Amino acid sequence: MTPRNSVLPLAVGVLAADTKVVGFSRPEDVTPGRIVVDKDRDMVARVDEVDGRWVEVSRPTGLSWRVSWIRLRPGTEREARQLRAIGRLHQQQRRGLA
Repeated sequence: MTPRNSVLPLAVGVLAADTKVVGFSRPEDVTPGRIVVDKDRDMVARVDEVDGRWVEVSRPTGLSWRVSWIRLRPGTEREARQLRAIGRLHQQQRRGLA
């Protein structure tokens, strides 16, 4: 049992307090194929298309959505690995359903 005021380890996917990830400074920095994080949904995704201020992003599961480029930040290497792992898991699950 953990005492009430003790410090718990970081959860998977949570950045340490001293890690600073800065968002994009201009829309030209958001390019197709880039791994990004939607700050509103707190979800990692790949950029599919950029249309002015709007960016179409998607996940390997087929989920896609449009978001303003200002609400995105570059994904870290860890988040890119997370997205690849989600893609592999999704493929394995689909194979199991066939």
